[in-house]
Amino acid sequence: MKKHKKTAAVVLSGIFAVACAVTGLTGCNDTDNGYNDNPLRMRLLANELSLIFLGNDAFSWNVMSVTPEQSYGYKQESDPVWYSYSPTTQNDINDLRMAFAMIRSELNKIDESALSGTDAATYRSAEYVINSYNAYYGSKYAADFELIGGSYINAQGGYVADFASAVENYSFRTETDLENLLSITLSTKNAFETYLDYASDRVKAQYPLYDYTINAMQDYLDTVYAQQDNYYLYSYLDRKIDGAAFLDPVDKIRYKIGFEQALTDSFMRGVKTLSDGLEEYKGNVTAVNASYLTSYNEIGKAYYNWSFENKTGMKNVDKAVLFNDLLSKAAACELEQKYIVNGINALQSSNTQVYNDFNAYLNGEKFLLGLTEPEEILEYLKDVSENIVPDLETVPEIDFKDMDDPVAAISSAVAYYLHSPVDEKNSTEHITLNRHITDQNPSELLTLIAHEGYPGHLYAYVNAKENGTSLLSASFSCTAFAEGWAQYAELALLEHIASSADDDLAVKYYAEYRKNQTITDYINILLLDMQINYFGATVQSLGSDFGIPEDEARSMVESLMEDPAVYVPYGYGMYFMIQLHDTAKAALGDKYDEVDFNGKLLSEGMGPTLDRAQQITLDHIASKRA
Repeated sequence: MKKHKKTAAVVLSGIFAVACAVTGLTGCNDTDNGYNDNPLRMRLLANELSLIFLGNDAFSWNVMSVTPEQSYGYKQESDPVWYSYSPTTQNDINDLRMAFAMIRSELNKIDESALSGTDAATYRSAEYVINSYNAYYGSKYAADFELIGGSYINAQGGYVADFASAVENYSFRTETDLENLLSITLSTKNAFETYLDYASDRVKAQYPLYDYTINAMQDYLDTVYAQQDNYYLYSYLDRKIDGAAFLDPVDKIRYKIGFEQALTDSFMRGVKTLSDGLEEYKGNVTAVNASYLTSYNEIGKAYYNWSFENKTGMKNVDKAVLFNDLLSKAAACELEQKYIVNGINALQSSNTQVYNDFNAYLNGEKFLLGLTEPEEILEYLKDVSENIVPDLETVPEIDFKDMDDPVAAISSAVAYYLHSPVDEKNSTEHITLNRHITDQNPSELLTLIAHEGYPGHLYAYVNAKENGTSLLSASFSCTAFAEGWAQYAELALLEHIASSADDDLAVKYYAEYRKNQTITDYINILLLDMQINYFGATVQSLGSDFGIPEDEARSMVESLMEDPAVYVPYGYGMYFMIQLHDTAKAALGDKYDEVDFNGKLLSEGMGPTLDRAQQITLDHIASKRA
């Protein structure tokens, strides 16, 4: 789930508390109480860091842990509330810089060379997240980052839409869970109103929101408000309460009434107040000619660089060199697509069946292997994954559900897999589909479920849990590795289909075509993101340099300007993962084993940094050559 910014004061109180606590531990090195044990100290510090970063966030704790107090020492500090905006002052930033420097010094007191397995992976996770925070608050533009990097208001509903998604993924295990969710729902009105302060602060800092963003946000808010008690959360929560077996009938009625009132008096009123209040902030930018970031010049470039490093764990990547490398890879894949199409066209007369079948796949009239239903696709993928990844110890139950209609209608997410609790064994896993998109592109369901399920995100996470991943590593995995792996899972599936389809040339050629198309599409959208959000492409330059019509160019800018580097995990992560596999295959030749290599890549969880993944690859090559 998306992580939300907490107020600096709340973060700081936890940081200084843990810094003192850990310093106390490290001061016991000469005693026999066990604290001089590096693995134990790493686990203690990892749990403390999780408590700092997750704070009193009841949603995150509910999703990520079944028993957070027993498993990680979490104690609820106060009634939880929905995420509000509050300005971060320069004094806050200075204090945060000092606090994270203190935490970094505590990590340095642990001997990394004395760690192995999960403990070593946890150390690197801690190092990764602490370095990222240090880089953020250590930047001279940190105050600007807090504004231009905010997502309280955006074209997909911002934190209001996040609330609806969070409710869907929230579990009722005890009555405390209901009390917490009720408290959060009651707080939404005040929370949503603070987003107007965010809009105001952006104007004051000369970073105003574009009308495109405000209009889209209002459209979503007005759609929700118009439904009133027909809004899906009313009936959804009723059903959720009915399913809470630990409640007696009287309590169920009481909670239903309480949530109905909270949605009506708080959530809906907050939605209306925010929508009406945003009207005041229109007209500050009359036309979208460039992205937010390129409009801010050096500050925008600095934010993009930080975001790139945060998503990849890679420092000082030369964006110009990377751009050209990506361009070359996309061009090679586009050329391969042309070869395939030319080969198919040459069969129009000599092998009409192959020609017609290939084009039927291409046009979405036929589906690879005839698979169209999520459940049957999943069963096929479980079997195929034996050729790609090591077997899991247990095969988890997997449930598919549909994204609710109002959210699906405005969401760009095609699907998502939500991590099950870290401390829950043999848990049921959930994949949510956006039927607004998948129903129009059913031919993509096969690769989509490979991405989200087997052998993509779901497999990688369950495998990490079986290997004993820490809460810290699960919470702060490197997104470029995680998404790069899931993208590679799609490519590996298509490669397997192509190599197994010698008796069906249409399937063979189409699987190869789709593989190259996937690579091309994600690299091209990343290249566009880099052009618009880093190199400064404008609507005009997209027209003059690339011949893109003005309306189309403006739409490109608008769709990418709110979330800079969002495609880095997908495009660059996939490209990097391809490079790792190509390196291992070239170096090992006949000794290369796909299952063995992927097992190594995933041995440190579902999200080590990309530079760590590169080292894992080199170590694997060396061990096989020895």
